[in-house]
Parts: sequence; structure tokens; C-alpha cells
Amino acid sequence: MEEVESDIYRCIRCGYCRETARPPMGKFLVCPVREELRFEHYDARGRTLVARALVEGRLNYTDRLVESVYTCCACGLCKEACSMIGGVDIPRIIRAWREEIVDKGLGPPARLKEINYNTEKNHNPFGKDAAARLQWSKGFEIPRKGDVLYFAGCYASYKETKIARSACIVLNKSNVKFAVLEDEKCCGLPQMWNGEAKLGEKLVSSNVEAIKETGAKRVVATCPGCYMALKSDYPEITGNNLDFEVYHMSEFLADLVDKGELEFKKLDKRVTYHDPCHLGRYCKIYEEPRKVIEAIPGIELVEMKRNRADAWCCGSGIVLTPTFPKLSLGIAEKRIEEAKETGAEVIVTACASCVTQLNLAVRRTRTDIEVVDLVDLIARVLK
Repeated sequence: MEEVESDIYRCIRCGYCRETARPPMGKFLVCPVREELRFEHYDARGRTLVARALVEGRLNYTDRLVESVYTCCACGLCKEACSMIGGVDIPRIIRAWREEIVDKGLGPPARLKEINYNTEKNHNPFGKDAAARLQWSKGFEIPRKGDVLYFAGCYASYKETKIARSACIVLNKSNVKFAVLEDEKCCGLPQMWNGEAKLGEKLVSSNVEAIKETGAKRVVATCPGCYMALKSDYPEITGNNLDFEVYHMSEFLADLVDKGELEFKKLDKRVTYHDPCHLGRYCKIYEEPRKVIEAIPGIELVEMKRNRADAWCCGSGIVLTPTFPKLSLGIAEKRIEEAKETGAEVIVTACASCVTQLNLAVRRTRTDIEVVDLVDLIARVLK
């Protein structure tokens, strides 16, 4: 916490992290968790006050306090809306806070301990057999070495396997020679964000060595979490000792569109795009997915009220879904309501976790709208 103390004291408690204004959008609410749980200690201003009291020794840890730290979905919208120059980095505070909680032996919550155990034992948070990680690739002849490496991630490998298969279809049709890892492990991002930084670093080291062995110069990820970890955390942890560049699939596809290497069938659909937090606010990739969508003939792209840097979170929040599923789902339902207002038939996103979460909310609200990952959409319309 000492490392983020300056950010804690930068908060001037102005309230922009509760409600802010973006002309011509008007006013809108900022913190998804605060709007679900209703009390101020759940939003950025309240959290910095609690953190300050801890740093100054005026407050002691309790079970309820620890639990409240893990309710943050780390979507980053509070930092984006902050009136301070550069924004008070609440996600950085939360990450450091959780590391301190783990160092003190006070956390993480039981469900996250189970996830960490699963990841250490089976290299994925779901507890699935590590040997089954490449089951999604059956039917594809994919080498284990190559200039381009597709990093599927845990969600696309075990839960949303259609995304991984679609990625292969698109790359093959684009004549991109690519490889996959024989022993891909979780990227380590869940551990970095639930306080188990040492386990996260262990996973990083393993993946870096495995990637180097493939000879890859470019790594392409469909998961924004994996992309963010590979792009930002891996260089920091390894001291910039990486021999490869990292791309999100949306960047890769946008480049192929620019080069005229993708031909699309017509698709008469009204769609809206949901910006994943890790891809958008954390990595500033907003236009590439939209460029790819708009390249499809017949598509009408309509924006939700809150989009790009101001987009509402899907509620997944790395650690939120497994720990506080009701809270997580409530946030997702608000995003579905916003999508309905556009009249869109399809929600396109670029994140397997967002696909899972938004589909849960669609079923819960009985909404007649399809949720699809960008690479699935492209695989569907490729000539």
C-alpha cells in the first residue's frame, strides 16, 4: 500500500467518480458496483478514504473490510472520469491493496483461493484437465512453432471454445501461418488481480519460456485480459526481456482489412459494440474492432449511450463473477438494457469473458438479442 500512497492522497473527494458529464452524452453514473450495492464505500471516493485510514493506522482490517476490497470490478471507469490530471489510479490501488491483504494472510476469499489452487495445479482457473486444453483444436493441423503464435487463453480454451476455433478459421483463410503452445498456461492476470502476485509471476515466467521456444515474433490473443497481461505486465515482470510483439485479434483483423486480405459476405444486421474494459480503457483499443465490423457489407453499427472510454462494464471484473455472482450479473443486466435501447439485434464484443457474462444476463432478462465475439462474427461472414 505504501507504493500507492501518493495516489490515495491525490483524491480530492469531488464526486466525479459517482456521476460525471460527457457532452453531448449528458450525465451518467460511473461505478457499477456502487450502483448495485448503494453505499459510498464501494465507489472510488469511498475506497480511497478507507485506504487512507488504513495507511494512517486509524482503521484495522476486518472480514467485512477485506470482502469489500474484493467487490471492485477494476473496470477503470473511475480513473477515466476522475477530474485530476491523469486520474487517480484506483485500479492500481485495488491491486496493491489485495496484495497486502494476501501478504497479511487475510485473503483472498475462499472461492479465489480455490481458483488459485486450480491454476497452480491444472494451469487454468476452472480446474479442468491441463491435458485437455487443446481439445478445441481438434480437426486443425496447427504446428507448435512459427512466426505467429495464437494465445487462446483459458476462457476460449475451456468455456467459449467457439472463439478459439473461429480464430483458427480466420487465420487459415487469411493465409496466416500460425502456431499454438503445446503447454499454454493461464496468463496469470487473475492472480495478479486477486493478490497472489507470486503465483502470477510464476505463470508469466513459464509462458514466456514456452513462447520463446516456439520462435514466435508476434503473439495474437483473443482475450483482452491475456492481451493486457502479455502487453503490459509481462514486460514489467521480465524487465522487458521479451523477443515478441503482442497484438489483440481486433488489431490483427483491422490490419488485414486495411491490406484488403479479408473478403466478407453481406450481413443485414443492426449491431452494437460492447467495449471490454481491458481492451478499451486499459489498452486504448477502441477503433480497430469498429473498423472490422463496419467493413462487413450490410452491417449497421449503432452505439450504446456509454461507449469507448465511458463504456459500462459487463460485470465480470476478473475476480467478481466467481466471488459475487449476483452482483456481477446485476451489472451485466444494466448493460443489456443499454444495448436494447439501440434496437440492435446483435451485441458484438471482443472478449470471451464478456460473451459469457452478457449471455447470462440475456438469459436472465429473457432478451431477444444475440451476443457474439468479434472473431466469431468474422468467421461467419468470411467468403
